[in-house]
Amino acid sequence: MSDKKTTEKTDGEAAPKKSKAGLFAGAGLAVACALGAVVATMAVPEPPAPEPVLQGPFVSKLSNKDITVNLAGEGSRRYLVMSLNAEYFAYDQSYVDARLGGSGAEDPLYTAMLKDALLKLAATRTRDQVTDLALMDAFLEDVRVAVDPILFPVCVGDSHGQSIPDSASGLKVGESVMRSSLTGFLHQHSVAVDAVKKTLQLDKGAVVSFQGRERDLRLENHEGKTVFVDVTGLKPEFVGELPIGVPGQVRRIYREQFLVQ
Repeated sequence: MSDKKTTEKTDGEAAPKKSKAGLFAGAGLAVACALGAVVATMAVPEPPAPEPVLQGPFVSKLSNKDITVNLAGEGSRRYLVMSLNAEYFAYDQSYVDARLGGSGAEDPLYTAMLKDALLKLAATRTRDQVTDLALMDAFLEDVRVAVDPILFPVCVGDSHGQSIPDSASGLKVGESVMRSSLTGFLHQHSVAVDAVKKTLQLDKGAVVSFQGRERDLRLENHEGKTVFVDVTGLKPEFVGELPIGVPGQVRRIYREQFLVQ
């Protein structure tokens, strides 16, 4: 009899319950693993974007057409027909292609400024000064100095021309940009733009307030270098920093055609 009761009691017993401590331990381990994965992801920052650097050297025509200029002396009856190439460095080779029109028309402002600079320079040289081999290199160097700020004027953001605004902000260079003393490269300087507060700051210079109608606003950095900007097309919600400066540099001028008549 005692054996039978013992068996019945044993068969009727419920299965032992799992330990709550074990459940909590398992849940804690899962949470810890999840947190560890999140921390591991956060602990590996994305690599910073590489800083833009000048590329080149590249070579390009200075103009799609020959340029004819009058020379000094002989009653200014002598003239020089030039087709010149420029060796240059730039952040983006497409910049010069855009100035020359690419598959379209050449930038008319660039063309006018280029011809004007070469006409002024040629008016100070006689036929002998541009044909004498001993003096020709000096003349081509003077051409380089005159052409460099025309091919590579101060730009802001991704603009490829003085009349073209930066696509992100709407900011563009001002009407007096050719009088700017800022000659550093594009990605060596920046302008902090706060269109909401209506302020601009060139590098670490003074913060300048604007109203929104200024077409030739003067900015000065901590080194006393100045630049002029046009804020009339600035997007009212834009806040951020933009690169500002020259997008390249002419290193040398080569003759393709150089004919005195």
